[in-house]
Amino acid sequence: MKGKQLAIGTFGVVVALLTAACGGGSTGSSQPTSLTVWLMNGSAPKSVVDGVNADFKAAHPNTTVKVEIQQWSNVTTKLDTAYAGSNPPDVVELGNTLVAKYASAGALKDVGSKQSSFENSSTWLKSLTESCTFNGKLYCVPYYAGSRAVIYRKDMFDAAGLKPPTSMAGLLQVGQSLMNTHRSDANFSALYFPGKYWYAALPFIWDFGGDVAVNSGGTWKGDLSSSSSQQGLQQLNTLVSTLSRADKTGDELKQDQAFAQGHIAMIIANGWEVGVITGANGGDPSLTGKLGVFPIPSHVDGQTAPVFLGGSDLAVSAKSKNQDLAEDWVRRLANTKFQSQMVTVGGVIPNSTSLIALQTDPLASVFASAAKTSRFTPNAASWANVESANVIPDMLVSIFTKQASISSATQSADTKIGQILNTGS
Repeated sequence: MKGKQLAIGTFGVVVALLTAACGGGSTGSSQPTSLTVWLMNGSAPKSVVDGVNADFKAAHPNTTVKVEIQQWSNVTTKLDTAYAGSNPPDVVELGNTLVAKYASAGALKDVGSKQSSFENSSTWLKSLTESCTFNGKLYCVPYYAGSRAVIYRKDMFDAAGLKPPTSMAGLLQVGQSLMNTHRSDANFSALYFPGKYWYAALPFIWDFGGDVAVNSGGTWKGDLSSSSSQQGLQQLNTLVSTLSRADKTGDELKQDQAFAQGHIAMIIANGWEVGVITGANGGDPSLTGKLGVFPIPSHVDGQTAPVFLGGSDLAVSAKSKNQDLAEDWVRRLANTKFQSQMVTVGGVIPNSTSLIALQTDPLASVFASAAKTSRFTPNAASWANVESANVIPDMLVSIFTKQASISSATQSADTKIGQILNTGS
């Protein structure tokens, strides 16, 4: 997904200034107006944005659209400032884990009553739709997604007489065979898994029926210490301790470069990472054609584990003075015409399950299919604070390094998660 961070941390927002959201309905006047759109760097190709603007201009000749490209590294700071003011951008692209924060603060317009006017809304990706929903209301429109699967070295599998596994037990068996085949390589990892890689840990938790947190009667409670979650973490811990020589206190940011060095058979990765692995800048172009992809297998043979669905949504600012125009611009970028181009030109996963089949690349199609079986982090206003506090990465490190038992580590994480989600800090 263009290498950008999809689930990003957040900073404090002055809620009191945001709750005074203005109206701003129809702009049916023939008077010239302008629309400001914030899109993130690397999301839609320029040709797609130009096409949306051309279609919009034909329908609204007196409106000028200004598309301003933002950087992921400082977007929350800019959003906090913009939403606290009186003239924020009319349309914003939001990483899906940020929506709850701004929806709860009153910064986004509820577009639920208009949902049926958006093409493919009945087939929007479930996890992206969930990310747009806060307290039963719809505050944005799914834009595009990114999912994870297992990238593997086909040549290593072939040399060992192995095929992609169809269960977690099979993943362990395949990994053990690879470790045995490459036992002379002290740096070899059958499955390279850095200790802080919590996005890749979630499928194991979810696959056994566990979760990060659950809401009951308006109160959040951590669920990582549940028996189901612990089963998934035990399975993951076995894989990591047996198959991985990655840094158990490190993160996944450099796993593509590590993979390209030739001492790794498998990694859990985003679709865009294939290009990094085979690219000239830190990758190995000779690996082109030697890579395969298979979905993260379930503990139930023949099924796949749910994956975390990263991605972006499109929201209309509650203080926009041109809300109807803003909705129409979003409606066009989210429709079949331009979502199809997001797949074929941009190479991303579209917002609708009905368009996923447009991805015909054999590797990319596996990631696209994985998006159909996906989950999302707890949709709580303070979830981003859990991320910025590194609760789950710290828990994983303590488990993998044997600083704490799974039971103790998960109980501690649950306490922190409940405190943050229920108090906001």
